[in-house]
Order: sequence, then structure tokens, then C-alpha cells
Amino acid sequence: MADTPNVPLVVDLDGTLIRTDMMWESLARLLRRNPLALFQILFWWTRGRARLKQALAARVQVEPASLPYNEKFMAWLRTEKAAGRQLILATASDLKMAQPVAAHTGLFDEVLASDGQTNLRSENKLRALTQKFGERGFDYAGNSSADFAVWRGSRQAVVVNASRRVLREAANCTQVGATFCDDFSAVAVAQSFCTELFWRSGYLLAIVAGLLLAAAFPKYSIAGFAWVAPALMLLAARGKSGVDAFRAGYVAGLVFWLASLYWLLHMPAVGFPILGWLALAAYVALFFGAWVWLVAGFKFQDSRWSQRVRWTFVGAAAWVALEFLRGWLFSGFPWSLLGASQYKLVPLIQIASVTGVYGVSFLVVWLALALYSAGEMIYLNPAKRHVWQAEIVLPMITVLLLFVGGIFKIDFDVRPGSPTEHPATLRVSLIQPSIPQTLIWSPDEDEKRFANLLDISRLALTNGADLLVWPESGVPMFDGVYDVISRFAQSNHVAIIFNGDDAEFRPTTTNYYNAAFLVGADGHFAGVYHKQNLVIFGEYVPLARWLPFLKYLTPIQGGWTPGEQAVVFEGGRFSAAPLICFEDVFPKTARMAAGESDFLVNLSNDGWFGESAEQWQHLANAVFRAVENGRPLVRCSNNGVTGWIDAHGRLREMWRNAAGSEYAAGALTVDIPLRATTEKPAPTFYEAHGDWFAWSCVAIALVARFTVKNSTRSSRSI
Repeated sequence: MADTPNVPLVVDLDGTLIRTDMMWESLARLLRRNPLALFQILFWWTRGRARLKQALAARVQVEPASLPYNEKFMAWLRTEKAAGRQLILATASDLKMAQPVAAHTGLFDEVLASDGQTNLRSENKLRALTQKFGERGFDYAGNSSADFAVWRGSRQAVVVNASRRVLREAANCTQVGATFCDDFSAVAVAQSFCTELFWRSGYLLAIVAGLLLAAAFPKYSIAGFAWVAPALMLLAARGKSGVDAFRAGYVAGLVFWLASLYWLLHMPAVGFPILGWLALAAYVALFFGAWVWLVAGFKFQDSRWSQRVRWTFVGAAAWVALEFLRGWLFSGFPWSLLGASQYKLVPLIQIASVTGVYGVSFLVVWLALALYSAGEMIYLNPAKRHVWQAEIVLPMITVLLLFVGGIFKIDFDVRPGSPTEHPATLRVSLIQPSIPQTLIWSPDEDEKRFANLLDISRLALTNGADLLVWPESGVPMFDGVYDVISRFAQSNHVAIIFNGDDAEFRPTTTNYYNAAFLVGADGHFAGVYHKQNLVIFGEYVPLARWLPFLKYLTPIQGGWTPGEQAVVFEGGRFSAAPLICFEDVFPKTARMAAGESDFLVNLSNDGWFGESAEQWQHLANAVFRAVENGRPLVRCSNNGVTGWIDAHGRLREMWRNAAGSEYAAGALTVDIPLRATTEKPAPTFYEAHGDWFAWSCVAIALVARFTVKNSTRSSRSI
């Protein structure tokens, strides 16, 4: 008991009465509920800690009974209270945070706290207490260096949950009374914050899942991680349903996309890259959250094996359905579909010639869910040693058979006597000028960089090429440039495919197109293709007519009109289907373009993103367009990856300079096999029938969701 019971005892809340901090507890709960609230929090913080705490208190209510109290100190406070001592709770936490704690403990006669204007801490707290009780008219219980100022104005210091240094300094401030420091922990607040935000929420596992999935794609390309990441996403949501499950999936998706799309920050523009990076990641992460929400409610302990198998199958179909939706919603972003992570497993990805890339995504998720199911059964039946085997047998056998079947398919296509055994070839020179994006935007550099492009081309043509290909943005737009190209083709007796601007003049408007052109060896223009899939905020601004301020979110001024149809360039000995920029990541666009072409040709400018993983992620996506349509894909890019992929998805040749850099300037001459001229090979199943598999998965997911919803309603009505 204190020497003078009538002297009020003022007690700090954060770190003293409780072993944690109310602000950090509130932050953890708000971020757990809504990870995107981080941006609001940063804004509140700029307006001061008192405003931040007030905003948190208005949105988060921490249950007082769940807080970790300093029990020895609490017992002493009860003794002091029983002796008739006045106890005051004075805290830097907001009043709405402190009052429920005071009510829960039933110890305090009054509560003093921050009010949104004044942060009741250190000197501010001393000033308030001195005004109320007079100089040294109170004892004060605290725990940190922030309490030194208060102790200097108090009669006696009660030191709680503090380090030896704080205890020593408290003795220099005033007389030290009772101390409660035996079980001090310097990391208690951080531990409580992380436990609440990352562990109880499942966010830690979700973050791990997102990072592993990012590592499954280029540049790391550890494909095996993709086979476990979906299972970890569900493990993060284990025991959760509804919004909590969605949040866990959303965090996994957000981490994946932020890590995977880091190369957007390399764009040479001020402000826009980070805004675009955050906005795009926040949007596409929604699909991950939706998937976890759809499949996380399965109850293993109440299920039969057949039900678990159905769940894994439906869960894989739901993943494909959401990928398919992402591929066309708001003009579509089918970048890094899960199946694309397996682009190096050539035998396995042959299934894409039937199902599209979505079939590979299905296999990966199906096996991942089977592994999750196996883990759950081991957990629920630890005494049964082989209980896990039945869970994975179907997807494992399916994957193995498809892998072996892919090997036989590749061997069959090159068997003696087949049209592809000794095909006719076309010699193609691919020019990679490696022009920095800042120079592409500089009109003063146009003639110089065009002259360099022509010099590299002349050197490449000494190999006797039939076709010359220049990348997107390789040709600067100035008066007379098309005449120069025509004369160059004629004088070198070579056809040229290149990218440039095209315009269509109409009575009421002028349409501008991002276009690909074919110039024949005679110098005449033989074909033009207008890009159909435009880059949002890169080549067009959505809703610009109604929301004109959106144009300030992009470094590109003006906009292009999307093309209306695919085109096949007929070059005499060859026919080529052009794709521009990221159109080779759209399965439907490439399929519609393939037509009667001998090969697909992609003109791209990945120089926007420096020397990053973007070029390789782009390549991984493009591999599947070759497999899906059974045609080689020729890629000519500004700074990589320039080369060609055969009809089975194998990267046959790629440009690298003597130092081994695939980003450097140079030229690559390759021989591309042409399809038989007398009897064209039959189209692949995917080319003939399109996205039948993806649509089937959409139907399965919808039926399953409808069935679950109805069964839930029925159970509630019983």
C-alpha cells in the first residue's frame, strides 16, 4: 500500500496496465479486416497521432477481455483500490479505446485520454495531470521513456513492465515506489501485433503463398511452387468463411501481383508507375480472394472420399473460371495465368492444344487441392498411415499420363513420313534495336535511331533472309518513312513486317491505329493489321469522354482505336498472322489470328520495363499460343525476348549478345518451318473449338455454387 493513500495513483494504459498497445492492436485489427486500409492509415498518420487514434477508435472496437493484462500489477491495483485510493487511467490512447478497458477492469474513478486534437503523452500528459492534481500531487505508473517527463512531475514512480534502463532513469526522475518488471518483454507489443495481424488472420500463410507463386513465374521459374501455392492459400483460410476467407485469398493475390508485377515500377514516367502498379495489383487480387471464398467452406470431417474428390475438381474448375473472367473483363488481363508457370514442362503443356492454357491451370490447382485434402486427412486421422494416398491418386495419375502422352505426341509429330519431318523453311531475320523508351519519346532522336535500325538490318541480311521483322516502336514516325522502308525492301529483295501508326479518315472523325504492316520484296505494301487488344491507360483511357480527368493517370496522351478483325499476311512463300504487343497473351486473339497462316509473329516493345522479369513472363505466356494453335511463334521485341518458339512450345532460338545478354541490340536469323503447301495439317482441337474447356469450367463452378447456396438455404429452413 502506498505511504499516502489519499495521493491519487495515475496509471498508464499501453504497456503498463496491458502488455500491448491499443493503437497497434487497433491497427492490426483494421488491417486484418481490410488490408487496403493501409492507405487510409498513412493519411491519418500525416495529420498526427491523436487524429490517427481517433480514426482507429471510430472504426475498431478491441474487446477488453481479449487483452493481455499485467496480472501482478492488476492485483496490486485492486489492493490499492480496496484501501480507498483514487485510481486514474491516463493514456495516450483515444478516449473511445480507453473507456471500455476501464469499465472492464472496474478499477478506475476517471479516464483521461487523447481526444483527436491532443495526444496525451509525455509533456502533454504531465501538463494535464499537474493542472488537475498540482505539482507532484500524484503518483504515476508507467513503463517507457515516454513516461520520463511525467515521472519528473510526479511524487512517486511506479515502474511496470520496463527494461533495466527505464528503471534506472525513473530513479533519476523521482522516488521509485513499487516495481513490476520481472517478466518484462521488449517485443511484447510487436509480438501481439504480428500475432493478430498475420497469424490469427491467416495472412502470414497467405503472404508465403503469394511469394511462392510469384517465384513460380519468371525470372525464378520454380514451377513446383505453383503446385502448392493454392493449397497454402486455402490453409491460410482454414476455419474461416465468408469475408475472412476472401481476405486471406486477397492478401495472397495482392502479394503475388505486387511481387510479380514489380517491373511496372521501371516505367520511365513520374508518379504513374507506382499508381498503376498498386491499382492493377489491387484489382487482379480480387480474383484470388473470390476463389478462396468459393472453396474454403468445405468440412472434411463430415465428408466422404467422393465428396472430397468432387471438391478438388470443382475448386480447380472455379480457378479456371475466374482466370477466364479475368481474361476478358474490362478489356482483359490474362497475364500470368497459372498454367503459364509450367511453360518449361513441354510434355505436360501439350494438353493446351486441346484445352488451351486453362487445362494446365486446372491440373495444377487440382493437384494442389488434392495435396490440401491429403494434409487434412492426415491431421484428422493421424493413426492411419496411408490415408493420404487416396486423396492424390486421381490427379497424380492424370498428370503422369498427360506428361507421358505429351512425350509421345511430340515424337509422333516428327515421325518419318509426317509433314513436319522435313518441312520447307523460311529464313527470317529478327532485329532487336534495344532502344530506351525515353529515346522513343524523343523526336530529335528519330532519324538517328532509324539509321541504326537500317544498319543492323543490312548486316543481318547478309545471311540471305527472305523476311525481315522489326519490333513494335522500332520505326519512328516522320515524313517519308514509309517510302524509305519501301525502297529498302526493294533494294534488298526482302519482305518486311514492321510496326507503325495508321490512320482512317471518316467524315466525322479520324481513327488512329497501332498497326503492323507487310511490305513485299517488290517494295509494295501487301497488308496491314490493326491491333485489337489495346493496353488500358497505355493506349486508351477508359471512360475518357465522361471522366476526362482519367487522362492524367497515364503518360500517354491521346489514344488509339482498336482493330476489328484478325489479318493474315500473305507473302508469297509464306503466310504470317501478326500480333502486336501483349496480344500474344490473349488465347482467343491468337486463335482467331492463326487462320491459314504458317506461323504467328509478335511485334513487341518491352523496353518500357528495363531489363526485368517482364520480358520472360511475356515469353512464358506466349509459349502457349504456339501450342494451342500448333504453329511456330516468332517474337521480335525491342529489348528481349527475341527468338522463336516451335509448335510444341519449345524455345528454339533466342537472341543473346556475346556477353550473354538477351536485352542487348542485335539481330537473329532463324529458319522457320512452313506448313505443308499441298495438304495443310488439321487444326488443333483448341484452334477448331476454342475455349470449350474454360466455358465448361465456368458452368461447373456456377452449378456447384448454386447447389451449395440452395443446400445452405435448405439446412437453415429445417
